[in-house]
Amino acid sequence: MPQALEATGWRPASPPPPPADATVYAQRGDRLADVAQRYGVDERSVREANPDLAQAQSLPLGQPVRLPTSRATDVNAAVAGVAGAGGREGLVQALQDRAYQAGRVAPQQAFDGTLFRAGSTTYEQTLINHTFGSPGRYNAGGQGMLYTSPDAASMLHENAAYASGGRHPLAGKTVLEVDLHAAPDAHGRGGVSDLVEGARRVGLPVEALTEPKGGKSPGLLHQLAGEHPYTLPQQASKGASDAGATALRAPSATGGEQIDIVTRNAQPAQLTPQRITRFDAAGNAAPTQSASGVVQPMPADARPYVDGPLNKAAGVRPPMDPSAKSPKLAAADQPGRPLQAANQAPEEIRAGRPEQARRALTGASEGYPRAASTRYGAVGGGAATLIDAGVRAYRGERVAAGDVATATATNAAVGGGAAKAVDLLTPRLGLVKAGGAVGGLVQAGVSGYSNVQAYRAGEINGSRAVANTVVDTGTAVAAGAAGAWVGAAVGSVVPVAGTAVGAVVGFGVGVGAHYAIGALDKATGVTSAAKDALASGIESVSAGASKAWKAITPW
Repeated sequence: MPQALEATGWRPASPPPPPADATVYAQRGDRLADVAQRYGVDERSVREANPDLAQAQSLPLGQPVRLPTSRATDVNAAVAGVAGAGGREGLVQALQDRAYQAGRVAPQQAFDGTLFRAGSTTYEQTLINHTFGSPGRYNAGGQGMLYTSPDAASMLHENAAYASGGRHPLAGKTVLEVDLHAAPDAHGRGGVSDLVEGARRVGLPVEALTEPKGGKSPGLLHQLAGEHPYTLPQQASKGASDAGATALRAPSATGGEQIDIVTRNAQPAQLTPQRITRFDAAGNAAPTQSASGVVQPMPADARPYVDGPLNKAAGVRPPMDPSAKSPKLAAADQPGRPLQAANQAPEEIRAGRPEQARRALTGASEGYPRAASTRYGAVGGGAATLIDAGVRAYRGERVAAGDVATATATNAAVGGGAAKAVDLLTPRLGLVKAGGAVGGLVQAGVSGYSNVQAYRAGEINGSRAVANTVVDTGTAVAAGAAGAWVGAAVGSVVPVAGTAVGAVVGFGVGVGAHYAIGALDKATGVTSAAKDALASGIESVSAGASKAWKAITPW
């Protein structure tokens, strides 16, 4: 039949994909690459299924060519999820380090003036008592901070962000005017740290410190990405705190700036309450009076502090107070260490299944910790499967919707679990090594199974099966490690504003690194060459060992 078709000069314009494990016949002048392209099968798979023809420059008319039951195993789609999760974490951790350094290098200046702070009139005596504070934009859990404004207008705008609809921002509150005296010493410590200048020096956009939140839940992007607006400003504040700053001159999310007292370094004598003004429920101001005898002095800060960036790794849950009736953060991560993982205090538990799902997705009931890598691994594994199916369909291969759905679900599950394993291994191995180890482990299982099946079907010999699995695993190790490394590299140089955007960018570059390795391999043929060389080496060793055994065996 092939000869007859060739004689007539008729060729099908686009032959239908052959059935699994089929034998087709070469046309005049064909190479294996031509056969593979004609039937939409991976060229490497065709070469491995026809090792005796792999070196042929052209095939004779009618030469039987065996098409494998499956394509050669590329880096598994689940590894794309691992690479994406590693890229996200690498970039976000790089951003956190930059934010911390912004606080460390921020210049400290002298300050001698009046600050404004508003709080409930019920508790006006403790307006500068920081021991009742909770995590905020510039202070993580376990850190003391007094938020103040350099003028009355800024204070009004700040309070408006937390006011209920239709209510005066100062209704039921007392405004305190307090004097602050601070000056850097001979070592540049003890002054007011300029965070805007610090951010500029390390190339961090100021917007990364002022992402909106106010008294509301984080925005939709932050909740979907599992990142919180306060992660970076808290790191910047910790850097300034470790640098000995008495206070921060920090950008406000409502515009302008605020002066925040770092109670760890400020001495009570540096703050002097001067005047208070009470506002009734309608927002009407009473006459201003002296704060002496009304507002208590600032107490010394006896909290434990440890120098260095806050530990805000993916998926780390802050410990909760088991004795509290409603969700409440514990006093510390462990005795003698400040609470670090929580970005804000827990939300009140509200009824309704949508709210329960939102809390489970965001960790809202646990103070909004950074999300685990699970969702990134799942999205990466599923997306890579769909992309691969789309490319194959574009090339004319048969793509069954049911098979794609099954593969997508499987790779999403494997990718999610593998990315979670990266979180667990990172504290022990480091992010890059953890990504490589988990990526390699996933690929070893997938490639090993695929090659065993091909060996049993007679498509490849044992040496080729071992070589395929070893090289595929090594490629996956590179892909998993590259995702984390590239994410960290991008985060170190690209001025990404905010952890939510940074997480999305990091995920993208991590998955991109996975595909870049695949594209480089296809362009250079390095993996195929490595498999050929390793398989040949295994066969040589096996043949030599067999001959040696026969030589020493007396029977």
